[in-house]
Parts: sequence; structure tokens; C-alpha cells
Amino acid sequence: MTDAAGRGKTGLVVAVVAGMVVALGAGVVIGISIAGDDSGTRSAAVAAPSSALATQSTTATTSARPEPAPGSYAMNGISDACDLVDPAAVQKWSSTPDKPPAHYENPPSTYDPGSLSCQFSYKSPSSDGVHWNQAAIDLKVEFTAAGAAPAYDGWKRKDTTSSAGADSGDVTGIGTQGYWHTVVSDSSYTTGMDYVVGVQDSNVSLRVRIPVLRQHGEPPIRLEELATIARNQAAQALDRLQKK
Repeated sequence: MTDAAGRGKTGLVVAVVAGMVVALGAGVVIGISIAGDDSGTRSAAVAAPSSALATQSTTATTSARPEPAPGSYAMNGISDACDLVDPAAVQKWSSTPDKPPAHYENPPSTYDPGSLSCQFSYKSPSSDGVHWNQAAIDLKVEFTAAGAAPAYDGWKRKDTTSSAGADSGDVTGIGTQGYWHTVVSDSSYTTGMDYVVGVQDSNVSLRVRIPVLRQHGEPPIRLEELATIARNQAAQALDRLQKK
């Protein structure tokens, strides 16, 4: 495939987790977690939300946020991480919110360079009026502390682990380095597609994941289309985080 076709930290509060889980095929269970999952891991199979456990969370701050490690990016002025992405990009496949958007803002401190996360989840009836089509967009942003390895390194190592139905490669033109990773999975009734783009630049790592689940008989989704959306969302978020 071509390039066109790819830790959240615990803050001052106990980690807020929003997950979405679905069983695909023969009992494969996958979840998306945001805000507080240090591992940054995900299953090698395809995920799409069945009933997102997203709960809205906003970290309010009344004092000025300290600057993160030196670099081109900062979370100053970002009060809602979901402002960094455009959920309309996935609403063409599922348009009804499954749960309210879940977002988390962990401002930088003496011990933490800061992080952001956001998840939108949608579920709509399929054409048979019985089953569901599902789609989501999941964003993670990690700022890099001076002298530390970027979160990007761990994401790439875990995301691009080889598995059945998976593929990956490099992303160019966004940040200093990037990767994409896809997984496609078919069951008796559904097709799942999972597209991830990870990007690293200066003092920030950014990861966009788009899982989609479609019932058989629905108009198909092309991986190239998911690739374009994921890349555009990553580029948009990176631009909005740039220091002005």
C-alpha cells in the first residue's frame, strides 16, 4: 500500500477512561481508551464502538498554564481537546452520537509536559433497520519532556505489530516523522476497518485513530478514504497546536 493509504498520562486526578468495545467475528473484543491509559496499546484486530462508554470530562483551570518543554507546540488556549478534530469527517457512515464527546486536558506541570485526548462515537441503524453501523474518531496528544523519548516511539512500536489483516507504512508531509497502520476484519455479518495515523514533530506526538464497523450489504468503505481523513485530522490538530 502507499503512503496515502496510517500514553495518555494520569493527571492530577484519577485517570478518566472512556472506552468503546465491540465484539467482532468469533468473540474478538476490542476497546478504545482515552485519558489515563499509559500503555497506549490497542488490539491488532479492528475496533468500532458498539456502545461507547464515553463520559464527558473537562479539566478546568483558573491559573495560567506553565509552558511545556521547549518546542514548536503548546496546549495553551486549548480548553477542549475535541476542538482539535472535526467529527463530521466520520458522520457520513454513522451520524447519531452514541455518547457525548469525551475529552481530557492534562495541563503541563513541573512533573508532566501535558497531554490531551478526545473521542467522538457514533452509531446508526443499518439499512435493514435491525443492525448497526458504527464509527468513531479518537485523538491522543502527548507533549515531550526535555530529554525524554516521544510517545510516538511507543505508539509506533505497538501499533505496527504484524497480525492478520494488518498493514502499515510511513507517513510523510506531516511533522518530522509519521506512520500509518490499518487492520481489516470480516465476520459473517460485518466488516470492520481500523485506520491509525501517528505523527511526531518537535515537542509533540499525535495519534488519530478511526475505527468503522459496517454491516454487510451497506455501501463499502475504501481504506484510501479512511487514510485521507486520518491524515487530514492529524495535520489539522498539529496546526492548531502550533505556537502562534
